[in-house]
Amino acid sequence: MKFLKYFLLLSIVISSCKTEEDEPTPEFSKDYGKGMYILTDQGVSFYNLEDVDSLRVMKNGIYKSVNNTSISQPKSITIKGNQAFIIGDKVYTVDIETFGSLGSITGFSNPISCVRVDNNRLYVVDKGDATVKVVDLIKKEIQSHIETGDGTQPTKIVNNWFRTVIMNGGSSTKAERDSSIVSIDYFTKYDFVVVDDFSGKLDVGYNPNSAVFGTDDLWVLCKGIYDPNNPVDNTPGTIYQVWPYSVLSSFFNKTLSGIYNADNLTINKSKSRLFFTAENGVYITDLGINPTVHIPGIDASFIAINTESINDSTNVEYLYTNDANQSGLVLKYEAWTGDFVESIVVNGTALEVAFY
Repeated sequence: MKFLKYFLLLSIVISSCKTEEDEPTPEFSKDYGKGMYILTDQGVSFYNLEDVDSLRVMKNGIYKSVNNTSISQPKSITIKGNQAFIIGDKVYTVDIETFGSLGSITGFSNPISCVRVDNNRLYVVDKGDATVKVVDLIKKEIQSHIETGDGTQPTKIVNNWFRTVIMNGGSSTKAERDSSIVSIDYFTKYDFVVVDDFSGKLDVGYNPNSAVFGTDDLWVLCKGIYDPNNPVDNTPGTIYQVWPYSVLSSFFNKTLSGIYNADNLTINKSKSRLFFTAENGVYITDLGINPTVHIPGIDASFIAINTESINDSTNVEYLYTNDANQSGLVLKYEAWTGDFVESIVVNGTALEVAFY
């Protein structure tokens, strides 16, 4: 009888273990992948722009529809490899083909932008405590942090080769301005040993807020001072050309005369033209920095350039942006001419777009 009791007890334990082991993991359909991802104040929308016009469909709220939960306080979206990273109140990670959740990371004060520096690490700019948080993507947790400077307000982060560069963007008032960019290395320069090291600082113009890598340099856009409440303090923006791969240094800069509230610097695929937003529209400039108004009269908060095939032998670069006065739309223009192409209707206010 005692043996029978032990046998029954063992059978229950084994049965329980087997049930846990056999617990099915979620399987998601590969409904996404190549296309445009639009982050809005309502979540993420997907537009299959690589399909022929008649088959293009906007799918709104894809994160919620796939994962049965919403993104809280959406701010930015970044795609790297086969993953997307969405910053809200925390960092959400998803598989780009299914948009199924791969987990989330908490522990931030005010996360604002990020870059994946290798398969296992994500650098997240935390504006709330002036740090870059190093995230372990396997464990989905913060493993360390690097300070960007006392009292700074870091904004945008970009990376290339072995180094990230972070813009300390300051604020709108003269008293709260900043002028620094800082670098953090994630590999040693030549032998690619994993590090997370603060490596430099460079003072540039007032309130650097965005940057793009050129052929062998880094272009940094500084907003200047733009305080609508005290316009007497306002100063125009500047663009700096920076050597980013040793000691940070600048060998060229130019004031954007008469241009205020410059932001969202972007570069085309051939790295021959720069684009940015300002108070009176979208500007285009050559690398000599001779900007002209490219798309006038829109109040834009982002720019994205995407190269698209229109037939077997022709590729065209398009510029995607928004206008605060046209809610619920992403605006598409021919990048070189500035000619309007179409408005893409989306659920909510568009905050940023990314392509895969």
